[in-house]
Amino acid sequence: MPEEFLLPVVMTIAVAVLGSFALGTQWNVRKGDQVLRWLTEGLPLIGERTTYRWLGSSVLELKIAKANAPFRNAETLVVFEPRDILLLWWWSRLRGRRDLMIFRAQLIAAPGFELEIFDPTAWTTHQSERDLKNKQWTQFDLPANPTLRAYHSAKADPTLIPRLVNLATHLDGTLARISVHRDLPNLEIHWRLPDLKTKSAHDPFVKLQQIAAEILRR
Repeated sequence: MPEEFLLPVVMTIAVAVLGSFALGTQWNVRKGDQVLRWLTEGLPLIGERTTYRWLGSSVLELKIAKANAPFRNAETLVVFEPRDILLLWWWSRLRGRRDLMIFRAQLIAAPGFELEIFDPTAWTTHQSERDLKNKQWTQFDLPANPTLRAYHSAKADPTLIPRLVNLATHLDGTLARISVHRDLPNLEIHWRLPDLKTKSAHDPFVKLQQIAAEILRR
């Protein structure tokens, strides 16, 4: 390509990349502002004081250092699609990535068992089933929720699994994962963001309290 044409082409590509980065970042920031307003209806149930910060342009982190029982502390991560990088955004959407909300917490007492419930098609759980089979955990069938897989450790009460699924699938988003572990975080739940305009954040955080209480009763 002649040099007189090369510079305009390079400049056009650079402007397109920088412009898409700026627009994608602004898009995620606007969505982050919407999520923050939405969360004000639910987070006070977990704790009175929440601090937040952006991790890059795609992750919003909210932390509660002193949480209400049955939690000791908690954090909520809102992981947005990478809209600031067009090729990565396109590739991630092909792999099923959507805006995701992750709740992690330390409970007031460590559970005496471990379990994993997950959607194997979710982008955060692609390796989960293989890893759990390597651990030789016991699989539990969920005929009422055929899209989900469930595995538990030897000390877990499998009758708890349907109860947790019932609570978690009413979080007004699509459930991707429930994780209960003796190590931190004791509880971790992933679900796709619901429609923020039609759903309240109050009920999901009530359900999170109920899920934690169910775990501690076993």
